[in-house]
Amino acid sequence: MSKKNEKNFDFMINDEIEYVGDVRLIDAESNGKVVSINEARKLAAERMCDLICINPMTKPMLMRIDNYEKYIYSLKKNAKKNKPTVSKVKEIQLKVNISDHDIEIKVNHAKKFIEEGDKVKVVLMMKGRELSRREENKKTIYKFLDMISDVAVPESLPKDENTKTIAILKKRKS
Repeated sequence: MSKKNEKNFDFMINDEIEYVGDVRLIDAESNGKVVSINEARKLAAERMCDLICINPMTKPMLMRIDNYEKYIYSLKKNAKKNKPTVSKVKEIQLKVNISDHDIEIKVNHAKKFIEEGDKVKVVLMMKGRELSRREENKKTIYKFLDMISDVAVPESLPKDENTKTIAILKKRKS
């Protein structure tokens, strides 16, 4: 029975390997050397380590002489390090006639989102006559960007899309 852990690493070790023939050894001293299975077991016993079957499908089988727990730990650590970070995009909506207090509250929410590692999409909604004074109404979104500038920076200048002006914020590099 092979040892299995929560990360689905499944390796045969030591006496679980029922193989007769030559194996390719990977360790600090004999990198890629082909030896018999008995010699590999003897080398592992001399070094007080485990003989781990890395890939049983290759010819000759790929074996590693290492401490099993340390090897699994390093695999988990590398898997965690190579895992892509997924950042969510949170949306905050503003109106043209938003009060100063309300904009401060929305800035605080945006700061919290950015500190958690998310990006923030700031949307300025306009309708009716507000659309005819689009450039003047953009002052609201620029005010928001100025208030949050200590924590975040815009990825690009605010863009107009139909009845909205949109800016996406990301965390400021320290």
